[in-house]
Amino acid sequence: LQLAAELGKTLLERNKELEATLKHHQNIIEDHVQEIEYLTKQNAALREVNDSRMKIYEQLEVSIQDLERDKYKLALEYQAEKKHVKQLCSNIESLETKVEELTRSLEDARRQVEADRRTKKTERLLGQQQQQQLPGQPAIVINSPTSHASKDAIPNVPSQEGVSASRQTTEPCQSAKPMPAGAAKQNDPAAPSSAPGEPRTEEDGTEQCERDGGPTADDHTLSEESEEMLRIMQELERTQKCLLSEQGKVGDLEEQLAVIAQENTALQSKLLNVHSTEIRSVHDELSMLEEFRQGPVCTRCLRDLGEQQDEDSIITGTTEDDASLMELIRNTDFPQAYRSSVTIEVPYRRTERSTAVPPPEPAASALLNLLSIALHHALLLLLCLFYVHA
Repeated sequence: LQLAAELGKTLLERNKELEATLKHHQNIIEDHVQEIEYLTKQNAALREVNDSRMKIYEQLEVSIQDLERDKYKLALEYQAEKKHVKQLCSNIESLETKVEELTRSLEDARRQVEADRRTKKTERLLGQQQQQQLPGQPAIVINSPTSHASKDAIPNVPSQEGVSASRQTTEPCQSAKPMPAGAAKQNDPAAPSSAPGEPRTEEDGTEQCERDGGPTADDHTLSEESEEMLRIMQELERTQKCLLSEQGKVGDLEEQLAVIAQENTALQSKLLNVHSTEIRSVHDELSMLEEFRQGPVCTRCLRDLGEQQDEDSIITGTTEDDASLMELIRNTDFPQAYRSSVTIEVPYRRTERSTAVPPPEPAASALLNLLSIALHHALLLLLCLFYVHA
C-alpha cells in the first residue's frame, strides 16, 4: 500500500508537469500562428510594393519610347525648318541682287535722260540765239551739237524770251492745249522770221512743231523713257515689299527656332536629371544588396558562418524546422488584397549610358528575397526572446 501510494503520488506529479508543458507548448503554438499571420501580411504588402514598382518601370519604358518618338519628330521638323530658312535666305539674296540691278539700271536711265535733256536744251538755246542774232553779228558755233555740253559752256541769253523758249523746249510737247502761232509771236516779238530763200534748220522745224502743238520724235522718246522709268520704279517698289515680307517671315521663323531650341534644352536637362536619380536609386539598392551578400551569412541568425558556434546558445534550430515553416507559409491561403497602381510620368531619354544600368526585375527579386530573409530572421529572434522570457 505504501509503494502504491508513492507510485500514485509520483504519477500525479508527472501528470501535473505534463499538463504544464502542454499548456506551455500550446501558448507557443498560438504565438507562432500570430507571427505567421503577421509575416504573411508583410509578405503580401511587399508583393504589392513590388508590383507597383514593376508597373512604374513599365510606365517609364512607355514614356521613354514616347519621348524618343517626340524627339525624332522634333528633329525632322528642325531639319525642315532649317531647309526652309536656307531657301528663304537664298530668295532674299536673289531679290537683293535683283534690286541692285534694278537700281543700277534706274540710275543709268536717269543719267541718260538727264544727258538727253541737257543736249536738247543746249541745241534749242543755240537755235534761239541764232534766230535772235542780227545779220552783222557773228554766230556761235559748237563743234559737236550732239555732245553732252555743260551749262557753263552755253553763253548767257540776254533776253527773257530765250529763257521762256528754253523752258518750253525742255517740257514734252503733249500738252492738252497747244499754243497757237499768234501767241508764240506775241511772246517772242523780237524773233526774226526766216527768209523765204533760207533753208529751214532742225531747230526751226522743232520750233514750228512746238508752235503747231504736234508731237516730235524727241517727245516720243522722252515719254517712252519716262514710262520705262515708272515701270522700273514700280518693279523696284514691288521687290522691296517682297523683300520686307520675306525678312519678316525669316524673323518669325528664327524666333520659333529659338523657342524650340530652348524647349529642347530644357527637356534634355530634365531627362538627364531623372536619369541620374534613377541610376542613383538602382545603384543604392544594388550596393545594399551587395553589402548583405558579402561573405557567407546564416539564414536564421544573420551571423557569420566563420564564427565559432556557441553550444550554450538558446537559438537552436534545424533545417527541418525552417523547411516546415516555409512550407506552412507557402501553403497558407492568403486573402487577395487590393493592389493599388501608381502612375508616374517622367520625361526620360534613353542614352548610351543607360545600357550600363541593370534591368529592374533582378534587382526587385533580389530585394524581395532579402526582405523575406530578414523577416524570417526577425521571427526567429522573437522566438528566442520568448524562450528567454519563459
